[in-house]
Amino acid sequence: MYQDPVHFRGRILQCPATRDTGEVKSHTVKRRVELLVTVLLPIIGLGFVTAEHFGFIDHLRGLDQVENVADRFDKSYGPAPSMPVYPEDPEWKPTLRLIEEYSKAKWPPGLEPQTIARAQAKLSEQDMGGYQWTSPATPIIVLFVRWPRNMGKPIPKPYWQIVGSIGQLHSWIERSRNRFHFLFNDCFMAALAVVVSWWLWRLNEVSRRR
Repeated sequence: MYQDPVHFRGRILQCPATRDTGEVKSHTVKRRVELLVTVLLPIIGLGFVTAEHFGFIDHLRGLDQVENVADRFDKSYGPAPSMPVYPEDPEWKPTLRLIEEYSKAKWPPGLEPQTIARAQAKLSEQDMGGYQWTSPATPIIVLFVRWPRNMGKPIPKPYWQIVGSIGQLHSWIERSRNRFHFLFNDCFMAALAVVVSWWLWRLNEVSRRR
């Protein structure tokens, strides 16, 4: 694009082309997108990998608290082995959420979970060094009453339900962790890279046509 010609000593001179506002804006946006791709995205990726490595992501999602419950259910010996989980405990919400996500159990109508407990293990051992082993097949039970409020009396079947086992609880924790890693680190970052690459290509095409 040229400005109006200028008369100089009887000659007509053409002024050099100047960039219009649209071209300047396009160049600015392109530079910002390039900055995002080359600087910000690697920083975001590094930050996520670091947070995941040091357990910060697990802490935000409550998986570290669920792991505490699983480790507690692994114990069959000691002053307070396999302590149940109650709604006022910090482990309650993430543990119940994980059970609801991966267990096939469905709550009876009109009943709300009030206790997450472990059944008595049929197979368990403790060596002289204090190491404990409890069978991974030991059932995990959700009760719809506050246990042990019954003081040892049998609880009717509608008020309790087997939702899985200790081994499955450990497996659910790992599956949830891997699923989040796949959705965010793999799918989201890959999709973001595709979108940014397409945007750069579009800006290059617009600049070339101008």
